[in-house]
Amino acid sequence: MFRIGILEDDIKVGEELRLFLESSGYEAVFIKPEEYFGSSEKEMISLLLSKKLTLLLLDVGLPGFDGIRICKAFREASEIPVVMITSDNSELTELLSIQSGADDFVPKPFNTRILLARIESVIRRVYAPAGIQDLTYVTTEGGTFKLDTAKGRISCDGFPDAELTRNELHILKVLAADKGNIVSRDRLIEELWDNEAFVDDNTLTVNMTRLKAKLEQIGIKGAITTKRGMGYLLN
Repeated sequence: MFRIGILEDDIKVGEELRLFLESSGYEAVFIKPEEYFGSSEKEMISLLLSKKLTLLLLDVGLPGFDGIRICKAFREASEIPVVMITSDNSELTELLSIQSGADDFVPKPFNTRILLARIESVIRRVYAPAGIQDLTYVTTEGGTFKLDTAKGRISCDGFPDAELTRNELHILKVLAADKGNIVSRDRLIEELWDNEAFVDDNTLTVNMTRLKAKLEQIGIKGAITTKRGMGYLLN
């Protein structure tokens, strides 16, 4: 599961972000000010590295630290992506953040859904796998099946092929590319919109139900798990 660190001096905001990210299917770690208060910049970077993060949400204004300097030092020590969050939404601060290695910049106050979309966009870009090829064998807890993206079908030895609709194919490609991790409903809807498919929450549910049924048609049972309030997981 992706692990997101929150380096934010406002405890209320930090806890709210942690709860929101956890409800969205991520593991979230709020790094409270008392963990780094009085530390040196080097000690701060060591602390961040010890958290084994996938992505860092970094506030520009931190007690005793310059967030932009921390961003630069952290990126020199690690390739973990950084998303800056700050109430100082000036163009200069944004420019300095990007020049210091930040992958994105989100000004406060922000809509948490927009922040989540920015986070997921960075994760997709940085952690994108080599890619789902035209013909890919996908191994799940329910068995191994063949995904033929060129022909839009799935198959398994001993069963007739199952034809997928465009939406079903795209959903399965996204889940297969992130196998073992929860993919949020918001991300799937965003992916389908990007693929020029009209989809809302109800449409996604219908497509997912049909996709699960087609996997069962080829003998692959229980491959997709619904995580209530979080999203879907290809086991």
